[in-house]
Amino acid sequence: MRRRKLLRAAALGSLWPAIPLAASAGSRPDATAAVASSSTKQPLPKMVALGPGALRLLVYLNATDGLCAIEAMEQRGPNGRPYTFMLGDLNEQLPVIGPGGVGRLPDLERLLMVEPDLAVAVTLDEQQVRMLEQRAGIPVLLLSYGDIGELQLPVFAESLRRLAEPLGRQDRAETLLGAIDTSLAELSAPVVGVEPVSAYIGGISLKGQQGLASTQAGHLPMRWAGADNLADRIAESGHRFIDPEQLLAWNPPVLFIDGGGLPAVLKEVAVNPGLFAALDAVQRGQVFATLPFNSYNTNVEHALINAWFIASRLYPEQFPEFDPIAKADAIYRDFYGKPMYARLRAEGQVGQPGFARVDLLAGEVYPLPTDDG
Repeated sequence: MRRRKLLRAAALGSLWPAIPLAASAGSRPDATAAVASSSTKQPLPKMVALGPGALRLLVYLNATDGLCAIEAMEQRGPNGRPYTFMLGDLNEQLPVIGPGGVGRLPDLERLLMVEPDLAVAVTLDEQQVRMLEQRAGIPVLLLSYGDIGELQLPVFAESLRRLAEPLGRQDRAETLLGAIDTSLAELSAPVVGVEPVSAYIGGISLKGQQGLASTQAGHLPMRWAGADNLADRIAESGHRFIDPEQLLAWNPPVLFIDGGGLPAVLKEVAVNPGLFAALDAVQRGQVFATLPFNSYNTNVEHALINAWFIASRLYPEQFPEFDPIAKADAIYRDFYGKPMYARLRAEGQVGQPGFARVDLLAGEVYPLPTDDG
């Protein structure tokens, strides 16, 4: 009972003002070691994760030992979501409390059967939270990444800290946020003062796979990479579906396809092979696949990894010795304590080759080789 009172107090706390991702300057513990050691902290409450991205936050904090149930959505395999690899057998062993999805409540009877101490939720509204707390008698900690599918890093950082506090994972949260901060600083240094290169990214997932016309203004990986994101010319931020004629008018010199939407883009090309043939990027072989940005909310690690990859393709002279796969695995270590790239490419999503050059004229994909082939 006392634990639930403490958890309820944490759930009622408001988000504090945005502050730098790293809480303090100076030396920080190694992120990989922090992932391994965080399991030795205080015992975790029994928890359920509700909605897109809630379970991902628990994985980032190495706090899944407290899970007592799972959504059916999380049992569908990795599907572009690296965090599911960290669940082990939990995916199959835990009881299911509902289908999951944006703004969807769990099955109340199933929820009561597992007797959680805390519900960690993303994309529920305040009315749903109050109803769930009243009917289930448990505190609900409502968190956010920003608008669904549009990562806002300060909001994500605040949510991670809010979740870390009642779980005793504050050190882990600050280590991860510090690693993000450091990586962004290292990424920005080579492109300071460089003339931005225009580029377009399509295939951004929104409630499932989307084609090349699906893009995002204010797309963080493009912004972090120092790109001139052509979608920023129609809006400051947010998901947009553009007319294909607009893409032809922009005629970007470099074109990126989000890995989550690559299968849909290839289907478009198969139906209409000449659809994008006139684009300079297509003619010059400057079309590249990135890792899935959104899959049941945003893969924050992929946002960072993609930013490095995009920068290396737009500014090759500034990144002459860059190895995108090594960088990806370094960032995976920060988030998960282990490399993930080869496994994600092999098992993560049907039709998702990892980083690749894409020939939209032939409808062929040429993945970057890995050490294991």
